[in-house]
Amino acid sequence: MVISIGAAAFWIALAAVLISGGYFNWRREKTRQETLLRIVEKTGQLDEQQVKALFPPPPLPPPHAWGPPEHADGRRGLKVGGTIVFSLGAGMAIFSAIVFKLGFPGMQDEATWLSGWSALIACVGIGMFVASRFVRPPIAERGRETS
Repeated sequence: MVISIGAAAFWIALAAVLISGGYFNWRREKTRQETLLRIVEKTGQLDEQQVKALFPPPPLPPPHAWGPPEHADGRRGLKVGGTIVFSLGAGMAIFSAIVFKLGFPGMQDEATWLSGWSALIACVGIGMFVASRFVRPPIAERGRETS
């Protein structure tokens, strides 16, 4: 197994960046802890303002940064996506049937492969439809959901 010098240099540089980042985070945390220990040793008590200055709370993400808003409907998205993907698979199947029936010279193998891929794509579309049944409805529609 031969590794080029460029590939080895890349991985060594990546490891150096990751290790140095971890080291500097460790040093920063250690310095904060030592400062907090010195404050406690000198004053004998902790002031909330000093602790907040040393250990600021992490910034809060914007509201909906990690999830969909309340009015978003994952069910509708899966149904629309399933319709598009299933239609693509059906269209490919029709196209492969036309190519196979008309007997274009040298296209029989491609038509066979195309029909196989179209079946796979259609199954993915059907899977998206089935998955839409398991997604929670939006908050506004949860009370009136009957199916």
